[in-house]
Amino acid sequence: MRFYIKNGIFLLTVWLILAAALILSTKTFAQNDVEKKPYATKEINNIVYKVAQGQEIKLNLFLPTAEGEPISNAPLLIDIVSGGWNSPGPGDGGFWRACKSVERGFAVASVAHRSVAPDCIFPAQIEDIKAAVRFLRAHAKEYGIDPNRIAAYGTSSGGHMASMLGISDKFRLFDVGENLEQSSQVQIVIDLCCTADMAFYLERSPEQTPEPVYSVLGASRDNNLSNSERAAPIIEKARKYSPITYVDNDFSPTLILQGTRDQAVIPSQSCLFYEALNRAGVRTELYLDNSQGHTANLFPWEERIKLIFDFLQWSEN
Repeated sequence: MRFYIKNGIFLLTVWLILAAALILSTKTFAQNDVEKKPYATKEINNIVYKVAQGQEIKLNLFLPTAEGEPISNAPLLIDIVSGGWNSPGPGDGGFWRACKSVERGFAVASVAHRSVAPDCIFPAQIEDIKAAVRFLRAHAKEYGIDPNRIAAYGTSSGGHMASMLGISDKFRLFDVGENLEQSSQVQIVIDLCCTADMAFYLERSPEQTPEPVYSVLGASRDNNLSNSERAAPIIEKARKYSPITYVDNDFSPTLILQGTRDQAVIPSQSCLFYEALNRAGVRTELYLDNSQGHTANLFPWEERIKLIFDFLQWSEN
C-alpha cells in the first residue's frame, strides 16, 4: 500500500486498485511518445554556461528536431546532476531522457554545478544553478526553447537545488554574474527527497543531520550544536540556504516525492515543505512511497511518469 498527500487530503490507496486504474488509462507516456511525436534528438554537449574559480561549469542539451532542425518553443525540462551537493559533470538528462521526453517534443538540459570543497560551499552551488537557468533563457531562441515553460527536477541535493529554483524573483540573493536581466525562477519544481529545511535538522536532531549538510555549510559534526553560541551562526546559514525559508504565494508549483523508509533525509522534511507551500496557496502535491528509502526510484516506473507529467500539465509540441 502507498500513502498519498494531495491538496491537504491524506489518501490511502491499495496498489492493486491503482495498478488497475493505470492499465485502464490511456496508453503509457512512452508509447504515446514514440507514436505521436517521434522527434529526433540533437545533442549539444559541454556547453560552458559559467566560469567560476577558474572552473568551466557545463550543461548538456538534448533538443527535439524535425528534418534536422530544432523545433521552436519546446518546453524545457532541467535535470540537476547532484549528490551531496557534488556534481561529477553535466550528465545524460536522467529521468527526462529515460522517459523519452525529447522524442515527444520536450527539450532537456542536464546541468552540473561546482562540487563542495573547502573553498566552495554555499551559496556557490545555488548561484551556479540559477546562472544556468538565466543562461538558458538568454539563449532560448537559439535553442528553440520556450522560456516561459521551464521545469527543474532533482533528487536529494538535486531536489534541494531544484527547489531553490522555485524561489520568487523578488528574492535575488543568489543571482550573480551574467544574464541578470533574465529570471532564474522556473515554472515547475519536481523535488525528490530534498532537505528543504536544514535549520530544522540542525536545531531538532543534529545527530541525524546528513554529513553533506554540514559540509556544504562549511561546518562539521564536531561543532557542538548544543552550545547556542556556537550553533547560532550555523543555524542562520542553514536557514538562509533552505528553500522553505522563501516560500510565499509566488513560489513555483512544486511536486514532492519521497520514500517513507528514507534514512538519509527524514520524510518529515518533505511534509514540512508541503505544509509550508500549501499554507502559502502554492499548487503542490506530496506523494509518499512507503516501500522505498532514499532513492529516485520512487513508485513503479509508469506510475512515476504519470505523477510527474500530470503535475507538469504541459502538452508536447
